[in-house]
Amino acid sequence: MVAWRARIGLIKPTHRGKSFAYWYKHAPEGVEIVPTFIGFRSEKRESFLEGFKKAEALAVQLKEVGCDIVSVSGTPPFLLKGLDYERQWAADLSAKIGLPVVTPMEPHAIALQTLGARKVAVATYYGNELNQAIVNYFSRFGLQSELMPGLSMTGESSGLYTTSLLALDEVSHMDVYRHCKRALASRRAVHQRRWLGRGTNDRLP
Repeated sequence: MVAWRARIGLIKPTHRGKSFAYWYKHAPEGVEIVPTFIGFRSEKRESFLEGFKKAEALAVQLKEVGCDIVSVSGTPPFLLKGLDYERQWAADLSAKIGLPVVTPMEPHAIALQTLGARKVAVATYYGNELNQAIVNYFSRFGLQSELMPGLSMTGESSGLYTTSLLALDEVSHMDVYRHCKRALASRRAVHQRRWLGRGTNDRLP
């Protein structure tokens, strides 16, 4: 039996295989990953807000195929709606499908608290509205934020992003490194770096 420990249902925001690869590489023996994705193709507010209904439908399907827990990725919808909405949405969906539901924003704030972080450098490909929403989220947990300018590969923004979804496919790890290095060079010390509004929290010297 492949999933003798657990079967984790993933709901990813886009089709990008590299985001699924992390889960496959790090899942322990006996844990099966069941991937799905919402399929965001636009950086516009309306597109992100429509994602909640799609995520709910996918969660029902993941329940039907025997998943034990559902993990939802993709921060923009939750940033637009706020922490209270995130908590209520997860609770309602969990009650509907009878499974634990993990959302993308609050767990990272809790993790940063647990690590003892007090001030976080926020590096994203988001514009001002989404970046400020991250600041507001973290402030609910007593965390200060140091915002960096959104990563822009072309100098042109798209919707709520500073780099379009399609252009993000071409961003390398070195692009990320250079962006963070330039931004941090002009700022005071921080305790953690929060990259791209998703799950990378790295302690800085």
